[in-house]
Amino acid sequence: MVNAQEYIEQIFPKHFNEIRAVEKHLEGHLDLSDYPNLTIVDIGHNSQLTSLKLAHSNRITWMSLLGTNIDNFSCLAGTPNLQKVLLPRSGDKIGDDPGNAYIAKVIRESCQENNRLLSQFNKQIQTQLEQEKNNNSQRIKELEKQLANVQQENQALQSQSQQKQQTINDQQSQMNELSNIAFNNNSYNFTKLKKEIFRLKVQELTPQVRNESTKLDQLITETKSKAGHFSLVVDLILENQKQIVQINETSQRDKFIAKAEAYQTILVNNLTEEELQTLLNKQKEVLKLEKHLESLQQI
Repeated sequence: MVNAQEYIEQIFPKHFNEIRAVEKHLEGHLDLSDYPNLTIVDIGHNSQLTSLKLAHSNRITWMSLLGTNIDNFSCLAGTPNLQKVLLPRSGDKIGDDPGNAYIAKVIRESCQENNRLLSQFNKQIQTQLEQEKNNNSQRIKELEKQLANVQQENQALQSQSQQKQQTINDQQSQMNELSNIAFNNNSYNFTKLKKEIFRLKVQELTPQVRNESTKLDQLITETKSKAGHFSLVVDLILENQKQIVQINETSQRDKFIAKAEAYQTILVNNLTEEELQTLLNKQKEVLKLEKHLESLQQI
């Protein structure tokens, strides 16, 4: 006996349109689904050939299964243009001669299998359509929710934009009002207004700096008096504090802070911590005012 599948694949290329393998002692299952161009299949008189599989084809018109042991003919359901079939039992034919009960059984089995496959396919399609419908509905709901969120965000942004625009308008109105006050209703000019504001600020700060400097001098005099023969240390503390205020580098500031602590230790018996801190705070205030005034005068 010869393995049917191996024999056919060795002898007949996949593009052939005819397979004729009569009385070749073939056995087992034969799968011809990789032969899409077949028009004639003749595998009769191979008694050990038990089953057959075909590709769904509109081309097969003639087939002989005569003398085989094939008893399942569902493969015929995929050959709508088949004109003649010789079935395994001698004399049974579909095509030229009237059918008998056996032929009717073959046709019925083929139709039933075809209907079963069609029904199964329709159910699968229906299930897929329902699933896609549900998925689409869910997706639409998600998109609608996202759209609502986007619209809400847009409304919030529009509201913020309107508020910012209103703030800008208010500020512009205030600037125009200041310009009118400063320049007697002349057209608004930012540069001129800026210079005028700086000039007025300098006028305001100059006497303030002078007054606070006077207060600082008085406080220094009082502190030195209390320090007694350590009055020179007060000058050192003030100079050291000035360096701390002006220096930004951390390592240098740490050195001056250490000096300040040493100076304060010397004065601990003459000045309270509160008195010394009051002096240093006043010095910081004056230095800050002087620096601010200097920056305005340079513009």
